[in-house]
Amino acid sequence: MAANADDATVFDFTRHYDRPLATVWKAWSEAEALQQWWGPKGCSIEVARFEFRPGGFFHYAMKFPGAEPMWGRFNYRVIEAQKRLVWLNSFANERCGIARAPFSEDCPLEIENSVFFSEAGGRTTVSLRARPFGELVAERRYFEELRPSLNEGYGGTFDQLGEFLRTA
Repeated sequence: MAANADDATVFDFTRHYDRPLATVWKAWSEAEALQQWWGPKGCSIEVARFEFRPGGFFHYAMKFPGAEPMWGRFNYRVIEAQKRLVWLNSFANERCGIARAPFSEDCPLEIENSVFFSEAGGRTTVSLRARPFGELVAERRYFEELRPSLNEGYGGTFDQLGEFLRTA
């Protein structure tokens, strides 16, 4: 049985960067930049497909030393330049199809991520909102219990964004 979309658990995360909005936006909107910082710490990203448009995909392999690649994908839904991005994020197979997370049958197949951008005085704020999309009840429960892991995962990824922006 599916949970109602209007009562889905929401995870919010915000970071501030001492860089202009145009520079931060470029880090999100260009494959060469995105592969430098997206993903968990300790992995490298290989871009297989990058179509930065509504309906397009960012399909990538996460490579950890000594392990088989794990595939992921964004399916971009909304792109408002320098204002907002919305995409469905999921694990994937190497042909860009949706796949179950390798660590749990209860992890939601898709997570809807919305990122909002704003700038004041040359400082950019990036706010992310994540929630399960089309989830089953067990998947919703799993997502609710993920809060510490989400905080650590997004925190590490956004730390890497900060490191990338220092040299951009």
